[in-house]
Amino acid sequence: MIHLLLFTFSLMYMSSTYANWSSTAAKDLKQPVNFSGKITTHQGQEFIVDNISIQGKYEKIAMPLKPENLPEPVLNSETNQREVKLDANPNTEYSKRDLDLAETKEIQVPSPNTIYFYQQKKNSKRLEFIEMEAISNGGTKYYFLLDPKTPIYCDGIDSAGPQETTVPLSALKTLTIEGYTYRDTSKDKNKKCNPSGCPPCEQKNK
Repeated sequence: MIHLLLFTFSLMYMSSTYANWSSTAAKDLKQPVNFSGKITTHQGQEFIVDNISIQGKYEKIAMPLKPENLPEPVLNSETNQREVKLDANPNTEYSKRDLDLAETKEIQVPSPNTIYFYQQKKNSKRLEFIEMEAISNGGTKYYFLLDPKTPIYCDGIDSAGPQETTVPLSALKTLTIEGYTYRDTSKDKNKKCNPSGCPPCEQKNK
């Protein structure tokens, strides 16, 4: 019986350790393609950054497109926020487009205090979204609706060296992609890292 209890506690501890590790793995990951650039926030901060990713991804990031025929925002007197009520859940019912950082020049969040929300019933969970604008290398603009807590992972560059940084989408003002290079993640230094779907190893033109 004692051995059984010890075995059970061991399994619980291992499960807990794995869960904690999994929750931080995305931001700790060094991406095989290293995107660098600059971040400014609505709080007035500015960071020179690299190892940029969105939700731990740098390519094929599926995002719900913002419809063009939405009503104008209305001020909610209780929250003092401008809000738009959605008739459908963007996560499951909106068209989506894959975002690739290699094809993106800049990302903007112009109005983080304008909330788009979906609530199926009065007592059901309220889902909130904010608008994100992505500008392609060719100048085309795309508009998305995303969770305000969507994390932007990166390493801030300063005199002390790279500092792991997480910026929630609601805090982001602009993210400018200035370049990218491949990391050599293999032991064979002559072997180039060429992940599927990535462009040729090169530095983006600013």
